[in-house]
Amino acid sequence: MAKSKNGRPKKNRRQASPRAAAGPPAAAVAVASNPPTTTPTTTRNSTPNTTAERSGTCTINPSTIKGTDETGTYYPSHTHLLTSQSAHRDEYYAANATYWSSGGYNGTTDDEAMIGDAGGVEDGIEGLAFLDRYLALCDGEDLKSRSESESMVEVGSGRRKNQHHPMRSPHPRRRFDHAVDLGAGVGRLTKLVLLKRYGEVRLVEADEGWSKRSRAYLGRKRAARCCFTNRRLDDLTTQDVRGWGEPADLMWVQWTLQYLIDTDVISCLRILSGGLRQGSGILVVKENRPFGTQREDRFVMDVPGGEHGRYDITRNDQHHRLLFHQAGLKVSFMERGEETNTYALAVM
Repeated sequence: MAKSKNGRPKKNRRQASPRAAAGPPAAAVAVASNPPTTTPTTTRNSTPNTTAERSGTCTINPSTIKGTDETGTYYPSHTHLLTSQSAHRDEYYAANATYWSSGGYNGTTDDEAMIGDAGGVEDGIEGLAFLDRYLALCDGEDLKSRSESESMVEVGSGRRKNQHHPMRSPHPRRRFDHAVDLGAGVGRLTKLVLLKRYGEVRLVEADEGWSKRSRAYLGRKRAARCCFTNRRLDDLTTQDVRGWGEPADLMWVQWTLQYLIDTDVISCLRILSGGLRQGSGILVVKENRPFGTQREDRFVMDVPGGEHGRYDITRNDQHHRLLFHQAGLKVSFMERGEETNTYALAVM
């Protein structure tokens, strides 16, 4: 995590301000979730904690979804959070639109403007490794046996010179034609992850300026393999997704759901899941989680009236799983990083 001059953690896209709180229990909701098959320790630069999910359920109590915002307001249950988010939705999104149109996290590069520090390339490497590990697991391969040279191969006739065919897969329905980068920003993940495995990528970005900038960022050859859609995820409709054409083999949403209120997360994920290729499409979500001095069982939230002048929320694992379940999705695979959780989701 980036540091400021005084040594304190620098505020960046990866983390909301630390707060913690406690509150009373309430009625439980059964949510699709499963025990881990492996539990190695991890740091950001080590092998991540990988969890391959099995059939089963765990119980998530909505009243355990609680936390505070940076102004000190305490939310004792998920219901209280939903009520507040709904009341301030327009204010939150207007502040965020201004924030991103004004340069985001700024910095000296486009990558820094997107994530707030110089870790963009490292994060891309982590993302590509996650995707390869998950696909290898789906196809019954030894996760340690696949090398970069084995997972990529030069394409012959019918493709652009030097374009790499994505993954070879024994899965009879696995395809690597179309990926979608949701909340794409300048196209960092498209460049570092998606175009290395998928033939074409659609970048969906709310800010028109960053959407236009992504063409230059990617370069002419990469941009020629991309489609660019200027659209807010909170306004996304089923008709929008159908209009993208052929179903997606992969949809990737990273450091984006934190800028949506919970009801819009549910709606967005439900709509996106309907655009996946049936039987083999993958939906990946990577988001912050509370870490360090923050309590892992509490969300922490920035609001426009606070120091950073924008809305974002850092949710813990149970909070995310509750939203996934309400969107009709289940976790089939996850990895826990030092500051983040990365999920591969499937339709229930």
